[in-house]
Formats: sequence, structure tokens, C-alpha cells
Amino acid sequence: MRADNKGMNSMKLWQQAIMAVLLLTGSTVNAADTALGSVPISITLTNLVQITVEKPGGGWYDTLTLSNSVGSDITRYQAQVPVQVSIRNGQDFRVSLVNPLILTHETDAALAFTTEQVGFGSNATTLKPLGVTPVDFSNPTQVGGISTGSYLLSVSARQPTGVLGKISGNYVGKLIMMFEVKV
Repeated sequence: MRADNKGMNSMKLWQQAIMAVLLLTGSTVNAADTALGSVPISITLTNLVQITVEKPGGGWYDTLTLSNSVGSDITRYQAQVPVQVSIRNGQDFRVSLVNPLILTHETDAALAFTTEQVGFGSNATTLKPLGVTPVDFSNPTQVGGISTGSYLLSVSARQPTGVLGKISGNYVGKLIMMFEVKV
């Protein structure tokens, strides 16, 4: 009977140690070697990986205005905006679209732009097309525990076909992106 109590006490201590690790993970970087009965354990507490995605200088974009002033094709609208990705305790991440981008006329849902590409990359020549399947990216090497990369978000779409007077107006849509740290 005594051996069973010793085993139960040892199991309770293990459970308490595991709970302590779960509760304290992410607090600070520390290491401690502690004897638990006759079983030595080592606990290391580390900061969890954290990703921050924002426009340079902070915040995020409330709206993106697509323009057809670039190039000779006036039916193609596009926008390119800078994005900064910072990762604490890591540098690899992936990006995907939660849903495809659909731009529709504010008052006539039958009028919709054809989305050509939502792209993401370190510059205009390295844009990778985004979809529901995640695409991998990597920030430059960490400095002081944080890696930061400068990227470009690009959206291009074609205006609806039809008579010019009927397609003019405001178009709205939701661009919902998922940024995930690769662990």
C-alpha cells in the first residue's frame, strides 16, 4: 500500500510540474533544475513566437484604392501597398487568402471585377500569387530576437465588361488574409 501512495505522490508532482510549464510558457527565458522525488527534471520557459503585420509606421489599411492609371490598359485596375512583417523568436511565415477577393458594384451586384491576382512578395518582381493554399515566406535573419521583413501587397483586377456608363460607380469587396508563423 505504501508503494502505491509513493507512486501516486510522484504522479501528482509530475502533473503539477506539467501544469506549471503550461501556465508559465511564454513568460520569460529561464532554466531551473529541480529534483522531484528521485526524478530530476529540467524546466525551460521561453517566449512564444509572435507575428505582427502592419503598414510601415504602424496600423493597417482601412481601404485600398485600385487605379487604372498605370500602363496603357485602362480596364486593368491595381494597387500596391507596403507591408511590414515582424516575428519575435522566428523568421518563417506563410500567407493565404481566407476567401477569394470579389469586387462588386455597390448597388448592382451583377457587376463584378475579375480578380487577376492578389500577390505578396519582397518587391514587385518577386510577387507570389496568393490563394487559399498558404505560400511560404521568410524574413531576414533575426536581430535581437525579432526578424523584420518589408513586403509588397499587390492587387490587380479587370473592370466588368459592359457599357461604360453602366459600370461606373463604387465597387466594394473584402480582402481577408491569413498570416501564420511556421513552427
